Amino acid sequence: MRSLSKALIALIVGFAGMFAAISPAAAASTPQQLGGLDLGAYCRSIGYSDAALTGSTAYDWHCVAGDGSRHDLTFEAACRWTYGTGTAVDRIGSFTDPTSVSCWNVTSTVVTPAINEYCVSTGHSAAALLGTTVYDWHCVNYSRVDPVYFDVNLPAACKYTVGSTATIDRFANYYDAATWQCRV
Repeated sequence: MRSLSKALIALIVGFAGMFAAISPAAAASTPQQLGGLDLGAYCRSIGYSDAALTGSTAYDWHCVAGDGSRHDLTFEAACRWTYGTGTAVDRIGSFTDPTSVSCWNVTSTVVTPAINEYCVSTGHSAAALLGTTVYDWHCVNYSRVDPVYFDVNLPAACKYTVGSTATIDRFANYYDAATWQCRV
């Protein structure tokens, strides 16, 4: 009888958690960090033997076949598989830290950050792209001598762009500076 009571309590708590997860209050809290990834389990779920890290960047994760061949994997697909939701996206905390990939639950809203406007709003002259990667954006102060460059605070740029809505900053492609996103 005690086991049955415990099972019923667990079932009720589970249903309460499920209803809380789909309530409007939960939707208002997006983006919500879901957690990390088990890339080995994800790769096995799509028919490979395992996952392997073959370098020192986030893009150096690969699924590995039984014959040892490496195959690309998609973090977003791995997030959606891991957490069982089509609204999950990946966020790479630092491109040079392959362990910094996390999954977030977001809405379908994608906003391009207004980097130039953000830089101007913080007292700088403008934004400047000094290369081709997402990390090559800088705020710049022009002077009579030489320009002075400052790192862009992307979380702050997203907050500036979107307003008071909660956002996360993420890039879709490290090698394409135009792929920064503010996800709501």
